[in-house]
Amino acid sequence: MHLPKITWFFLPALVIFLACNGQKKMAMDENDGQTTESPLTLVLQGNFAGTDTATTHVIENQKDLKQFFSGVNKTRKPGIRVPKVDFSKDMVVVYCSGNDGNGTTPILNLTTESDSEMILGMVNKNLTNEETKTISPFSVYTMPLTSKKISFKAVE
Repeated sequence: MHLPKITWFFLPALVIFLACNGQKKMAMDENDGQTTESPLTLVLQGNFAGTDTATTHVIENQKDLKQFFSGVNKTRKPGIRVPKVDFSKDMVVVYCSGNDGNGTTPILNLTTESDSEMILGMVNKNLTNEETKTISPFSVYTMPLTSKKISFKAVE
């Protein structure tokens, strides 16, 4: 069977496209210790937040989100695109592990929730040898908008 020449172009392109999407799906399927009941959704992780100390941010508007990413993107060319978030429904939680978390990737999960407060646990997951070249890594999560107080607690 003889295939048209145009098929030889689209077939490899289709294979590459499917392979790339498969890797993204696999990376997002790994919950990194989060329970399925967690309100947190991992949006992105990066390897340089530009902060020396561990910090957390609760962001409730687009202006503050852009301000966080302007700090992250100061040394990046091209910079990381600011995620689109519907702040009428969701809020953003950012965890930067700082230099103290060198060689780990920061992870948040819901540890305790009451009627007035949500306590998010901060864990630094060890990275593989290829990934340990990160300095000041960060993770960005979205979660449903809430009026509850959000607190952070280190988890051993």
